[in-house]
Amino acid sequence: MLRSAEELRKAQQQALAGKSGASDLQERLAEQRRATRALARLGRDILADEGRSVSDAIVERIAKTLDAAALDEGSRFQLRAGRLTEELDPPGFEALAGMMSARRSSKRASAAKPKRNGVTAGRRRVQEAQRELRAREREAAQAERQAQRAESAAAEARRAAKAARERSDEAERALAEAEAALRKAQRG
Repeated sequence: MLRSAEELRKAQQQALAGKSGASDLQERLAEQRRATRALARLGRDILADEGRSVSDAIVERIAKTLDAAALDEGSRFQLRAGRLTEELDPPGFEALAGMMSARRSSKRASAAKPKRNGVTAGRRRVQEAQRELRAREREAAQAERQAQRAESAAAEARRAAKAARERSDEAERALAEAEAALRKAQRG
């Protein structure tokens, strides 16, 4: 996963520098997502093997932390060393801070006078990104509500299982007492 994260960072830098296309970047992003999901599923399996409750929300938090660790140098070191001890949130645009675009024009005049079509296209991209963000936030909120309902149902099922075990234990005691009384009556 750390290797695919490094390849993704390189692809991002090359795309910003105009040295590669979007398809290479998308391919690297897909590889990173696959690696993260595989590790998150492994985390789920480890927790399940230890008898711990594992919801989709927990698996998502594991994946989110792995993504964040892959993007941050200090967290990447902790992850590689096996010393990551807390959940992480992926960084925002500050993760792109060191990636200067090589596509900047050396002509200062063109930078001072932006083209109208470029501004309009930029605004459209921003609006599309905002719509996409709102849609993803709604999906995330819905998924969180579903996870909370599932966790509540699981807690209720655990309570019901505990009550059933208690009734079973009580029935076993009653059976043992009845068998003891029967043996005593047969002897006497």
